[in-house]
Amino acid sequence: MKRDDDDLYARHQLLAALVNVLVHDLRNPLHSATLLIEAMGSPSVDIDLMRNKLRGQLGKIEAVIAQTNDAMKELAEEPRVEVVDIDALLRSIAERYPMVTARMATFVLPATSGLLIAADRRMLERATIEIAAVIAERQGQPDDAPPPRVLLTLDEPEPAIVRLRLGDLKGLDGESTAKAPFTIAAGGVRLAVARSLAQSAGATLRVEQTGEGLTRFALLLPRSDR
Repeated sequence: MKRDDDDLYARHQLLAALVNVLVHDLRNPLHSATLLIEAMGSPSVDIDLMRNKLRGQLGKIEAVIAQTNDAMKELAEEPRVEVVDIDALLRSIAERYPMVTARMATFVLPATSGLLIAADRRMLERATIEIAAVIAERQGQPDDAPPPRVLLTLDEPEPAIVRLRLGDLKGLDGESTAKAPFTIAAGGVRLAVARSLAQSAGATLRVEQTGEGLTRFALLLPRSDR
């Protein structure tokens, strides 16, 4: 293993360990907070005392999150923005998707565009794969059905922007999807991670609703003329 690969491996393992520690250390104050809330229903309880204790437990949660967040920032890799051939990127996404997700999907790629963008290629590739996985999962096809279909299209809504659209999903609740699509509670872990990776890569991820009742995910990418 090369030194760079070894360093990346070590960073990955430390980040995974930090997440495990965060989840573990949040359980105790959350449990205590739940007990305090339940105790507030008693007619003889001292509400001010319970309120102060609850604030103390919430303070512990905030402290754990802050300390873990600082450590994660130190371990995270800085984005490496470069000129990326988007046609090659899309082909790579289609090829790597089964390796990353351990699932199959049929990718419908746009015609060769010759467009270049400025982004962190690795982060953008992974973000797009996560979005594609969400699109595939939401089609809900049984095991004996053909692989789910992931449609990708390109256009230029502005002179300096390339827009990559993914999917034409039907039957989703447009209102709830539009309100908070990239929170874990609403859209799941994959979409939350995809937005974070897209932002780090230099892109903007958003949800678009069409008049035909379709939902698309759109990545807005800075164009490069080099």
